[in-house]
Amino acid sequence: MSLAPSFRVRYEAKGGLYEVCLPAGMGDPMSLLPIDVRVVHAAGETWESWRLVATTRCQVRVTSVCATMPCELRHAEALFLNGYNSWTDSVERSPWAGMRGLHGVPRAVVGKWALDGSGDYRFTKEDARPGHQHGFGYGYTRNGGRVTLFGSLGEDTGFTTLREDAWHNMMEFQKEPPARLLEQGETLELFSLAVIRDELGQAFSTYMDLQGIARRPAERAVGFSSWYRHYGQIDATCLARDFAGFRAVLDGLDTQGCARVFQIDDGYAKVGNWLQPDGLRFPEGLAPLASSIRAAGYVPGLWMAPFVCERESDLFRSHPDWVMRDEAGEPIATGSHWSGGVALDTRNPDVRAYVASCLGTATREWGFSLLKLDFLYAACMVPHDGLNRGQLMADALDLLRASVPAGVAFDLCGVPLVSAFGRCEYCRVGCDVGLDWDDKPYMRMLHRERVSTKNSLANTLGRAHLNGRAFLNDPDVFFLRSDVRLTPSQREDLLAADVACGGVLFTSDDMGEWGQDQLLRYRSAVRAFCSRKD
Repeated sequence: MSLAPSFRVRYEAKGGLYEVCLPAGMGDPMSLLPIDVRVVHAAGETWESWRLVATTRCQVRVTSVCATMPCELRHAEALFLNGYNSWTDSVERSPWAGMRGLHGVPRAVVGKWALDGSGDYRFTKEDARPGHQHGFGYGYTRNGGRVTLFGSLGEDTGFTTLREDAWHNMMEFQKEPPARLLEQGETLELFSLAVIRDELGQAFSTYMDLQGIARRPAERAVGFSSWYRHYGQIDATCLARDFAGFRAVLDGLDTQGCARVFQIDDGYAKVGNWLQPDGLRFPEGLAPLASSIRAAGYVPGLWMAPFVCERESDLFRSHPDWVMRDEAGEPIATGSHWSGGVALDTRNPDVRAYVASCLGTATREWGFSLLKLDFLYAACMVPHDGLNRGQLMADALDLLRASVPAGVAFDLCGVPLVSAFGRCEYCRVGCDVGLDWDDKPYMRMLHRERVSTKNSLANTLGRAHLNGRAFLNDPDVFFLRSDVRLTPSQREDLLAADVACGGVLFTSDDMGEWGQDQLLRYRSAVRAFCSRKD
């Protein structure tokens, strides 16, 4: 089967609406009055690529760009379509499966809890029919040990939605068009697409090479996160106790080749008030904690959500003009977290200066050298300022990197995954684990980004091919403690997957309270993790 795509471009020019269709294999320019369009084809031993290039003859507004491609779905053993962000479930499924969304949830419930904030629900049409699943950026079909991987080569210029049609053995690729008016005489690439046939790991490596993306060098990380032990109820005293327990276990353990990280998570400040740690919980601020962690030979890490603020924050009250707003002038909700999370306008110069100041203070002044940066999708909720979602996300992530000194590592979370490729040392690849296996029954009816240990484990396995290629995978934490509602086999499966497939091996247990059996299991896991040959 030939996999050459056909392209279709729709645009407005000179008061008229136009459509140009380029059949598969057509490489010569398609000359029309407003625009010239051509397809540039290239091929290697295991791959082919097609680049759709346009030159404008007058001012043009592109309204849609898409490609369709024959794809052997009917007889594929499995189909993988990468989910929108790092929390979105992304696993191999049958091509004939249906896809869960929010179409069955009452709109009043969705609106009250902003359940559509963290995924693609506000801008991607849902289709629950079997054989009509969708994803973002790239995907593959698998038969035996080989895959056919297909993906966009330019997500920084706009996100690409992949839609399967198993009934017609087709894939459709919908590329975000430019959000600005194109001027006369511009030449730009509207879309680029690659198809690669190989073993999965090598196919994804080739995919990264074709994009010119290399992962940022970093060691695997062994560590502790405060989140699942305390959630937001942290203070200097409990963190010092946690660190003492962490050190008691790690100090005598060989972790050669792995960074040792103690990460302070959410709870030290109102979300948005990053430069104002809670004075009662942290009377001396955060710098002394970072200093004590570093002095002991460990990496101090800090959680931050730089592109959001909560409604009860000083930032929300003092800078209403920093908040992204919808057409009715209402703040754009990113979810129901905290007192209500809302998106900041990352194109506002004052917001950009504030974000740079917060990250710069945390690293240069307080001394944290790993930042876990969360809820990053907030930067691209709505196309604006002449940029589409993909461009907004790339711009915002580049702002983060420019805000910190060399040597600071990022662990990105809640981020459109393809935008994170090559931009961070570590990245979450699944939803949050929970203190039980799969949450309450009614929660299972909700969005694809919900808290679920079961789904998190599935994503650790489903996105294992990213580890060491796009970044080092952060599969979230494991538990050895007995006060979580997981069976011994579930706890073991979670730990085993993190050891085998991840680049981060973190727990949120009170390590100072571990018994001998837990200590032995942990030491065995760390030895296997640090000595693993990828």
